[in-house]
Amino acid sequence: MRPFRLQSVARLRQMEEERAAAELLRRRQFRRNADLRTIQADAALGGATLPTEADVRGWQQAVAARAAASAAAVEAATAAELASADEDSARTAWSAARTRTTTLAKLAERHRAAELAEANHAEQLVLDEMASQRAQHGGGTR
Repeated sequence: MRPFRLQSVARLRQMEEERAAAELLRRRQFRRNADLRTIQADAALGGATLPTEADVRGWQQAVAARAAASAAAVEAATAAELASADEDSARTAWSAARTRTTTLAKLAERHRAAELAEANHAEQLVLDEMASQRAQHGGGTR
């Protein structure tokens, strides 16, 4: 049987797919962490209330803390959006790599099927030739 000519390409595509899958997992975890930071920043912002009674210094501190919590929440939400876009990009790259791997796997399977059919045909020719020779020599059964 002849080897599948694209076997080395198929191995390369499989490695590319595995690398893309690992990158997708890494970016998915990064996005989950960004989502968690967003939830935590939103909770901190919700907890940063302004006092009902305070002196000027206390009021300024509360306003500064709330402004910082608001900025952290905005920053976390932006990071989460970017992480989500990165995850989508990684998913697209993995999907493309998976498609290339699957296409080559199908070609390899067709090659194996063609090789098997060719081997079966060659075997059948040998068997037919043997049967023909037996029939010509009158040796049907022994």
